[in-house]
Amino acid sequence: MTAQRRESTVREVPFSMAAFGGEQLRTQQVFSPAALVQQIPGITINTADKSLSIVAIRGNVSTFRTATLDTPVAYFMDDVYYVFNNDLNANFYDIQRVEVLRGPQGTLFGRNVVGGAISVVTNNPEMKEDYFGEVTGGNGGYLRTEAMFNAPIVDDKVAARFAFSTERGDGLINTPNQSGHYGQTEGYAMRGKLLFKPTDTLKIVLAGDYSYTTGNGGAIQLGIGGNQAIPASFGKFTNAQWTNNDFAPSPYSQRLRGFYARGDLDLLGGTLTAISGYRMNDSHAINDDVPVGTTTPVFDRRQDVRNRSFTQEVRFASAPNRLSYVVGAYFLSADVSTTNTFNYSPLSTSSTGTAIRPNPGVTNIVRVQSGNVRSIAVFGEATFKLTDTLAVVAGGRYTSDRKQIDYHAYSNTDPGAIAAFGFPGEVRASGGKTWNAFTPRFTVKYEPVRKVNLYATFARGFKSGGFVDNAYRNPTIPLEPEKARNIEVGAKTRLLDNRLDFNVSLFDQKTSNLQNFSGAGGIAHTYNGTLQMRGAEVESVLRITPAFRINANYTHLAGHYTSLRDPLVNVDYSGNPAKFAPHDAFSLGASYAYELKGGATLTPQADFSYSAKISTDDANTLRLYSNLYNKTEGKTLNARLTFESSNKRWQISAWAKNLTNNFQIVNADDITSFLAVPGRGATYWKIFTNQPRTYGLTVSLRP
Repeated sequence: MTAQRRESTVREVPFSMAAFGGEQLRTQQVFSPAALVQQIPGITINTADKSLSIVAIRGNVSTFRTATLDTPVAYFMDDVYYVFNNDLNANFYDIQRVEVLRGPQGTLFGRNVVGGAISVVTNNPEMKEDYFGEVTGGNGGYLRTEAMFNAPIVDDKVAARFAFSTERGDGLINTPNQSGHYGQTEGYAMRGKLLFKPTDTLKIVLAGDYSYTTGNGGAIQLGIGGNQAIPASFGKFTNAQWTNNDFAPSPYSQRLRGFYARGDLDLLGGTLTAISGYRMNDSHAINDDVPVGTTTPVFDRRQDVRNRSFTQEVRFASAPNRLSYVVGAYFLSADVSTTNTFNYSPLSTSSTGTAIRPNPGVTNIVRVQSGNVRSIAVFGEATFKLTDTLAVVAGGRYTSDRKQIDYHAYSNTDPGAIAAFGFPGEVRASGGKTWNAFTPRFTVKYEPVRKVNLYATFARGFKSGGFVDNAYRNPTIPLEPEKARNIEVGAKTRLLDNRLDFNVSLFDQKTSNLQNFSGAGGIAHTYNGTLQMRGAEVESVLRITPAFRINANYTHLAGHYTSLRDPLVNVDYSGNPAKFAPHDAFSLGASYAYELKGGATLTPQADFSYSAKISTDDANTLRLYSNLYNKTEGKTLNARLTFESSNKRWQISAWAKNLTNNFQIVNADDITSFLAVPGRGATYWKIFTNQPRTYGLTVSLRP
């Protein structure tokens, strides 16, 4: 692990985290960040809305599309920060490991982090010839390929590695009003790396990557709460699971690419590391809400993103000693641009339809946000061993973030005032502000016996402010920065003659000035609040025999908003539960490698994950409609049977995901105001769901 900027084990890291090796992820078919939720209870990663990825750890979540605002859960690839949350649509391929860090990481970890971080590390070239190939086919026209080639160019001096992945599927969501299926996707990704070792003390890695993905939406449909009668105005509407009733496709496309350079120099007994990264994100997405019997949706959202970012980090890690330390500096410059196009066409009988053009008429509003983010930080952390079993850790990070934004809002259909949205016609505005913060971390580590590590940590995190997304009024009002405080105690152990790994953590985390997004009143807007979260996280692996392995993980979250008042609709949500934070969640898995005659192995494995019902909005009104709320409970069973040849070159696997075909709602937005008058017997929700049962075969080959 490198979560502390030096190689260590999970057991040595004094905060809660989960880590997965690349082979483990491949075997369990974790091909994307979203698939991690089956392995890590209590977290949310939902990429069904291709214009917005929802990522939550310990209740810290962002659901906004505002330029310059950072996400509370950061995503890194090879230590390079990805500035926009829909970057999480990227695939995993040729991965060395994935680390998921829980809680604020305000000291050493790249961009200052409030809620947690997902860090992906890809494989570097090696001084040997190597290759790998894999083909996966499944129902719904699913086909995925992955391959890797590695070779030395100059013996012991230069090596190259190239990897690629392709993925396509016809989609599994029924679409009675259009051809094909919702969820159709097609894409490819590639990465090339060069390793230079000019001396025994210097290692340089240069890399470039490119990916392109296109398709037809994610798992989105309409859910009806309360009175289940289908209004006649909904036309050819099917109220069934995994069914999208739109008359028109919701296409999306995304192009990600970047360059990366890293140098590691052995110096003064330690290592000097420099990392430079340049990332580009161009994406386009359309999401329609149900068009109720016409080709005009009641709410059509379109988003175009164009981001460019450069990061530079330099750090020095001393050699392990009684006193060891890490010091460094970090720089980020990002140009971010987001164009949101909203086409409103509510029913004439709805609350919104009485104020603007009703369906099939269209009221259009366009918002263009262009911003620049510049961040400079210096950091350091030192570990001092008081005795062979007791150590103290102290560190801190000073961050200075400057953000600027240019805002332009206008309407192509109603250039005058639109009173229903408080839009005074065309708006142009510019603003800028700088935020500074110091975030310390203090830890006491104690090893009473070998391979039993106890720790207590106090840490702070910081996420700089931005500008209020209040639709069309004054978009240059600063939004206060988030500040997180976390107190955590835990134990990380390896027991029973290395057969049992058992890690447990208890935490108390408070996030002040929570940057919250809401669509209440039919208008997108942001405002600040306070989140209090307490809980426990347990991770364990039991190796009953070398061939028989059981893993069990559990998360308990008890969080609520201690202060949260929506100024637009003047409603106080204080006391409501945190969004996307299941009270209880667990995962349980087992595998057994049975050796056949001749040396081949046959390995059956299965895993089951459970998560309790969740709140998906500030008002927590979904709980009032049991037919929808009960479906936010997750119960997923996966199974796999793998045959591996005696020479370890071939693997053939039969697999199934969501074996019991359990239907789950992972997010829900209330859109009643576009279809009816609220409070009259029914509510209407745009819901994002899991995928139905999938199954197939995987064949892989290695030397």
